[in-house]
Amino acid sequence: MSTFLLAGSAQAEWLALGRSENFRAYMDQKSLQRNGDLVQVFQLMDFVTAQWADERTVVGSIKTLVEYDCGQPRSRTIALEAYSEQMGDGRMVATERLPNPEWEGVEPGSMSERIRRMVCAK
Repeated sequence: MSTFLLAGSAQAEWLALGRSENFRAYMDQKSLQRNGDLVQVFQLMDFVTAQWADERTVVGSIKTLVEYDCGQPRSRTIALEAYSEQMGDGRMVATERLPNPEWEGVEPGSMSERIRRMVCAK
């Protein structure tokens, strides 16, 4: 899966979804993969200011592979990678593949709901 994340992000075209005081959110529309009612898409959280994971590890951005259920308002994170620079650049400082990710409800009005509507409409 880590190789999949890296390969998928090398040619990503990040679509800006919004921003907060602390980060900007993006999604890679080219990465959409549908299997019935389930859609997987790469997302990116790009921090405005570097975040410190510990005294030696700085995180500039986090890429996630998220799965949305188009039949029910729910999603789950499949895998993630943290990078030392913004926009998924620099050194990968952490990676995790979640073996049995739990589904979480998608809250009305949330960024997750907006993304779910976009990917499920494709």
